[in-house]
Amino acid sequence: MHCKEEIKQINKQKVSIMKKFLKSKLGKCFLYTLLVVVLFSCNKLEEGNVVNKFYEAPRHYTIVEYNVALKMSMVKNMYDDADYGLIVSDVIKGDTITERHEVSSKTYDLYSIGDRIKLK
Repeated sequence: MHCKEEIKQINKQKVSIMKKFLKSKLGKCFLYTLLVVVLFSCNKLEEGNVVNKFYEAPRHYTIVEYNVALKMSMVKNMYDDADYGLIVSDVIKGDTITERHEVSSKTYDLYSIGDRIKLK
């Protein structure tokens, strides 16, 4: 029994030290650095084959919002520009990775399905 109590006390001390560290500037810097490393280490394609293309035409649409402060409905006319995109796929470390990339109209016209493209 005495040994279990000591282990619990040591674990509480470790948790306390870790909490203090994570609240410190150094601890926060460590967490942000870890987050950046994890996000940038994800499998992102540097190049690949164009497997599909998509185009979304520009459009006008209307939305109605209720303004609580004015106690009235507001009508807004919205516009969405045309979107051009390529679906790019490649095999990395035995896994097929497919990504959707929005591109300019010039890039969209330049590539056909089956073409190899460098993304960075």
